[in-house]
Amino acid sequence: MPVTATITKDQRDGLYELVRHHLYSIDALWTAFGRSRDYATAECLALEFGEDFRLLADIGWAADNDRKSFELTMPPLDLTELLRRLHAEADKVLVESGTEREASEEDARTDDRFQIGHDACAKILVDLDPQKGESP
Repeated sequence: MPVTATITKDQRDGLYELVRHHLYSIDALWTAFGRSRDYATAECLALEFGEDFRLLADIGWAADNDRKSFELTMPPLDLTELLRRLHAEADKVLVESGTEREASEEDARTDDRFQIGHDACAKILVDLDPQKGESP
């Protein structure tokens, strides 16, 4: 597959944290599909989780990865949609973490990874479409 973008290890670790955080909500898919029978929501969530899994195929499933750079091979439109979603989710988490609690050391490290992921989304989005600038 052609390379859409290449990211650094730090950017990968930030994106990994954002994807991992989103995947923690996978039970919402089962609730929408099974209990609520809200098929439109289930389909939307399935598409989002599919994008997450596709990104993990490029950046690796394990928390630690020794590679120095990572080639993203998702089609540009799919990658753009995924990055916009992850960027918006990171916005929410970073705002909540700054206002709702005093951060423990572990929370601070997680927030740092969220910030790196947030910034990586913004940079890759600009790289994918420099005309749109930083408007995720």
